[in-house]
Amino acid sequence: MTISHILAVLSQSDIVISVEVIEINVEPKVQSLRAKAILKEGYVLYVNEGIGESYRRYSYHLQKGDKMIRRWDNAPHWMGIRTFPFHLHLPDNDKPIECGEVFVDGVLAAIKDIFSEEK
Repeated sequence: MTISHILAVLSQSDIVISVEVIEINVEPKVQSLRAKAILKEGYVLYVNEGIGESYRRYSYHLQKGDKMIRRWDNAPHWMGIRTFPFHLHLPDNDKPIECGEVFVDGVLAAIKDIFSEEK
């Protein structure tokens, strides 16, 4: 997984209207990306990825208006979850739920499912 791959997947998705790169860093051993993707149906996806030789940190934060809809991340602060450090935040839950590691294509697929549920 590379930053250029993430940007390509976002740019080619049929649910993404536009992508704004907020910050990007591409060096031989470390890559990072902060971006904002404007999606169809009034949604916004905030993307944070940090990729190194032996680590990956990510957060995919989906919101509509001022309401958080989902946030997939691997911040290491929910040790009691079976899928630690991977987890999913939902708007009405104080604690996140179990979730395997995700990548941009899986997040976009999940968002398409959310769109379908709304119809």
